[in-house]
Amino acid sequence: MQRLTQNRSFHGHIGAQFFGAFNDNLFKQLILFLAARELFPGEDKQGLAFAVFALPFILFSSYAGDLSERLSKQKVVVAMKVAEIFIMGAGVYVLQSRSWALMLVVLFVMGAQSAFFGPAKYGVIPELVKKDQLMAANGVISMTTFLAILLGQALAGPLIDSYGDALWVTGVWCTGFAAIGTGLSLMIRKLQPQRPSLTIQKNPFGGVWSSIVELREDPRVFKVLVLNSLFWFDSGVAGQAITGLSAPKYLNIPADQNWRISLLLVILALSIIIGSVCVPFISRTIRPGRLVALGAVVMMVAQWLLAAVTAAFGGSELGYDLAAGTLVLIGFFGAFFAVPIQTFLQDAPLEGTRGKAFAVNNFLNFIFIFLAGIFYLGSSAISLQPGIAAGIAGLILCAALYRNRVAVLSIERPHSEA
Repeated sequence: MQRLTQNRSFHGHIGAQFFGAFNDNLFKQLILFLAARELFPGEDKQGLAFAVFALPFILFSSYAGDLSERLSKQKVVVAMKVAEIFIMGAGVYVLQSRSWALMLVVLFVMGAQSAFFGPAKYGVIPELVKKDQLMAANGVISMTTFLAILLGQALAGPLIDSYGDALWVTGVWCTGFAAIGTGLSLMIRKLQPQRPSLTIQKNPFGGVWSSIVELREDPRVFKVLVLNSLFWFDSGVAGQAITGLSAPKYLNIPADQNWRISLLLVILALSIIIGSVCVPFISRTIRPGRLVALGAVVMMVAQWLLAAVTAAFGGSELGYDLAAGTLVLIGFFGAFFAVPIQTFLQDAPLEGTRGKAFAVNNFLNFIFIFLAGIFYLGSSAISLQPGIAAGIAGLILCAALYRNRVAVLSIERPHSEA
């Protein structure tokens, strides 16, 4: 098998997931801006959009995991990329109409497409690269994913500022990028199904619950799965908090300067990219399990600092700059948590169970993302400062990590088989 730099299939996979992540984040961020700053004056409805996007993962993760094992993961990736073209095409009309109901419908369908894409997207990597390349491959995937997030979030604010009355232009761009991603997915070489005789259960929850029971036979894997999902809960709350902190009583970002919110989100994503690049090198001297613990603790501290600086210096340039500094810490050390965890979850499950592991991973992730939406919606309803909501989310993650510290601290780098 080739080195990563010579692996054409891996390159195609990177491109396919890059444009998918870009489209998801650009479209979703546009809706979050509209929900927090335009459609509902004085209210913040981001949490509802988060919950709607997460719901399909809860409903369809079981089917998605089974399909990723029964069918070729390459075929699943290509099929989902084709579906993305049509979804983004519908987004052209939805963005222009500014219909909240239709926005939620498209978000739901986007979530369904992503739910079926997820297990194949991550489960295919061990079929494309060597085992001792997994850490580096995941570093590249994390870096390019967050680069896509960066670009999507970077464009959302300026696009609303520049094309507020013609957002259909953004939908056209998203459709074009979906087509490019589909073309790149065709570079992935044909792969054989891992379990072609697997029976797909009709009950959408029966399969995932049986998968959870199966995976719980290895408590270490299951505990890390839950911690990974709590990381997404924390990230979901923090992401909404950044937009929420733009309100007049916090950072006081003017309605025609959405680009400044995008800049904060870009700083966060860029910090994650840099952290993702550093992790494979740092993990050679510091055990990955300790990197995970360090990442969670620094994230929590930085999220409470975000609450403190926006409360103390809100509405000033100093407050904005200090908020940006805390996001650097959150992003950089967030990668210390995410990359080793993702690598462990690809390496630790037994052959033939990776698709199920990632289906359960998606299922749990989006239960917690759904809960992040509900949590943030509730915190907004009681006028809780968004930074404090993020700090509480970070505290929950650290408490869970402490309880499962033995499983986390035992995580090591994967090694080649003899």
